Amino acid sequence: MRTFAPLLAAALAVLGVCACDNHLAGNSTQTENTVSARTILVDSVLPWWCRPVVAPTVAILRFDSSNFDFQQTDSSGSDLAVEDESGIPIPFDIVYWDRQARLGRLQVRIESDLQRPGSRFVLHWGQRPATRSDPAAVWQFVPEGEILAIGSVPVADFENRNDTTLLPTRPLWETVVGDSSTMSPLSFVPAGGGRTGSALSVGYTTKGTSYAVVKTPLVVGDSAKSIRAMDSLVFWVKGTKGSNLFIAFDHGTAFRAWMLDTLDTAWKRIRIRPSDFVPASNPNWGNRGWVAVRDSATDLSFLLNGGTSFQLDDIRIYGLDRDDFN
Repeated sequence: MRTFAPLLAAALAVLGVCACDNHLAGNSTQTENTVSARTILVDSVLPWWCRPVVAPTVAILRFDSSNFDFQQTDSSGSDLAVEDESGIPIPFDIVYWDRQARLGRLQVRIESDLQRPGSRFVLHWGQRPATRSDPAAVWQFVPEGEILAIGSVPVADFENRNDTTLLPTRPLWETVVGDSSTMSPLSFVPAGGGRTGSALSVGYTTKGTSYAVVKTPLVVGDSAKSIRAMDSLVFWVKGTKGSNLFIAFDHGTAFRAWMLDTLDTAWKRIRIRPSDFVPASNPNWGNRGWVAVRDSATDLSFLLNGGTSFQLDDIRIYGLDRDDFN
């Protein structure tokens, strides 16, 4: 269902100024043949930081049990359709539609003429699947800067040379020391090694299976957030050659989803997709797998073992936007 190829191809080098939230303002109706509809005000799904927009953009519609009755749709959302008020289909894509969990997320193309104040579009459900528009057209001709902001959120680039992240509520980087481990204070150093700007740096020691952790809450207050729509987590690391790096999304201190990589003395770009996390059948270090964490993540953690140095830079999450972390 998802069309992220144009997003990721364009997003890696350009920073833009648009993304979309939704309050789904509008009214719902139902016809005699059980096709239901909701008229949605465009102004309600384009937030303040998405404006002004002078080209096609994409709105993110988020659904849960508070704003939609999932029992009225099929399990995959294949009965959904989006049209303008004259009945012309609007390209849209289903990021996910989970009737059992009562969660859904759509990407809807908003042409320039739909961005006038007071414009509306219509979401239908109970439709035949054949009436759906082409999801590949959702991102066509959307400016590269908007693609990056609509489809990703920066976590940190360390150019401010302090422990504040770039996430919307500005949580702070912190360290956690396990048994038989030590860590130096976080510092911010020239990245070097062919990279410009600054990077986070920390020294540490561990013994056996003990670990040292560099982590940040996703929001201030450790509130749990859904990261189900994540396409990938991308970052750069280097450190003690051959030492272990566990990358994890945590649910507090109760459990996590993690995957394992190793460090090198040269910078390495790592990209992690949900399918890369270790399955729940391997419960080491509290691992319960991606599915257990994706709707209730509190922290992003980097667990270190078997080395003495670690550097981290340019962390970005693709598939989510800044409104997912408010």
